[in-house]
Amino acid sequence: MIVGGAAIVIVLGMHAPSDAPERNARLHAYLTRDLSFSARHLDHGVVGLSMAGGYPHCYRVQLAVGLFDHLTLGVTAHWLNGQRAPQVSPTIAIAFFRSRRVEVGAIYFQSLYPPPHPDDDPAAITFQPRVHWFLTTLSVSHRWLSGGADLGVLRSLDRDPADGSDAMGGNRAVPRWHPAGGAHLRAGTRRWGFTANVLAPRLYAEIVFDIRLRAFERRPPGGWSVTSVARANDRRVPVWR
Repeated sequence: MIVGGAAIVIVLGMHAPSDAPERNARLHAYLTRDLSFSARHLDHGVVGLSMAGGYPHCYRVQLAVGLFDHLTLGVTAHWLNGQRAPQVSPTIAIAFFRSRRVEVGAIYFQSLYPPPHPDDDPAAITFQPRVHWFLTTLSVSHRWLSGGADLGVLRSLDRDPADGSDAMGGNRAVPRWHPAGGAHLRAGTRRWGFTANVLAPRLYAEIVFDIRLRAFERRPPGGWSVTSVARANDRRVPVWR
């Protein structure tokens, strides 16, 4: 048994070095293939910094990193009206399929709403809403444009209609699920761009400016110029491969 185990280890050790270069070559080819300038997903080894202004947040800043072209992990700081310090929430994007023209994936993020102002209206909420978005995404790209639809559900804190206000004037919050969806459109290059996001039924609207920098990216540098994108998509050059 010991001799047989040693033989297996030796055989595996003999084959490992020869297989490693081939696996590395396939991985390199996959991580350098031609992809669209995604509004939802970062390429492998790219660090993205984005700044957005809109509603319900006054403005927000996000830092994210792309892994293997299919996973994007980020953290977002929201600056809300009436608060001195930002609130932080995670962002996750998973790409099921990505190509030069089409991408399909899913995203999760949160939207935070400012704390309520004290008033005498018994119907007004007295808690701070927080919405969790779980959306599937479909995007189509051409040249420097990438846009599509988002469809899924949201989980939010809603006022419980079966429970009235307490002695202090507060009302009870209950978590509920709702259908949700919207649209997105990004204009730009591999390195920078502007994205418009609109979601409902809880209104979420913003304009985002993003910069994408190389960290451990496998693709060649460049991609800052819009004119280079236009030349790469000229009719004389095969666009869709």
